[in-house]
Amino acid sequence: ITDIEDAAVHARKAFAVKGRVPKVGVMGGSYGGYSTLYAMTRFAGAYDAGVASVGMSNLITFLNNTAPYRRHLRISEYGDPVKDREALIELSPITHINRVKGPLLIIQGLNDPRVPAGEAVQMQEIMKSKGLASELMIYADEGHGAGKRDNRAGQLAHTISFFQKHLK
Repeated sequence: ITDIEDAAVHARKAFAVKGRVPKVGVMGGSYGGYSTLYAMTRFAGAYDAGVASVGMSNLITFLNNTAPYRRHLRISEYGDPVKDREALIELSPITHINRVKGPLLIIQGLNDPRVPAGEAVQMQEIMKSKGLASELMIYADEGHGAGKRDNRAGQLAHTISFFQKHLK
């Protein structure tokens, strides 16, 4: 998981021009969305802005609320919410939310059976309550990622605009 931070360090060094270190963004969907949330919280400051799509913000609530048919598989992959509670808390982006330094765009489908919309909502609510820069886009007609062409185009346009604004 420390590769998340290592990638930012490498990008800053590799793309520096005449000693000027570039701003670096991070984005991803599903497990990549989780990784983005973790990058922006646990490794705060490594990235200047992030766009997380359908990512888990709290591994305990994710495991408790994902569709029942998926729960057993995810517990075998991530850990048991009871037996592995402390590790799951430590690995949850929401645990490290006080570290956030850069703006975050959170994208979620309302009908997602894999990563429930509550994962995005709880992250956004805490970010907002702490005065941290964040935006939440929920697609009422989508599930785990944007499948409809108009939604994909809108999501991509908003992502580009977000990064243009925050990475200049």
